Amino acid sequence: MITSLFLLSGCSQNASDKANVNYPYEITDGISTLSYYDTEDAISIDDFTILEYSADNIIGIRNRSDNCIIVRDGVIRSIFIVDEDIVTYKGISVGDSVDKIENAFSKEYQLQDSYSIIYNEDAEEVSIEQEKEENWIWIIYYTDGTEITSIQIYDAKFATTLL
Repeated sequence: MITSLFLLSGCSQNASDKANVNYPYEITDGISTLSYYDTEDAISIDDFTILEYSADNIIGIRNRSDNCIIVRDGVIRSIFIVDEDIVTYKGISVGDSVDKIENAFSKEYQLQDSYSIIYNEDAEEVSIEQEKEENWIWIIYYTDGTEITSIQIYDAKFATTLL
């Protein structure tokens, strides 16, 4: 009976309730944390498709319906998230309201239904007003206008290949 009460009391949590992401370049599934700076061999979160760095994969990533990581020479170059159980910086996940983005950040840049935030280490920067170092991290939240539909994390060097 005590076990039943424990289970019914809501003690189980979803990933965003218990996840702790300390840096803009990290993600978690509530069990494991993945850093953008990990190598392909260190990818510890299940349910990600590993794609090799290629023009087709770079261009086509937004059309995918699965979580993906693009690697080049064993180094992570882009993380693309569609799963609501994956948590990014400031506790933001796919399925969250765009209000959560607007409340969490002070220097986000909105272009149509996407929001961009760029980081110099863990300091938020103004994305459109200055030169970016190659190692600065971009987080792009793609939305349908009301909620987040996918999230992409990459560095400024990778971003130049997207242009």
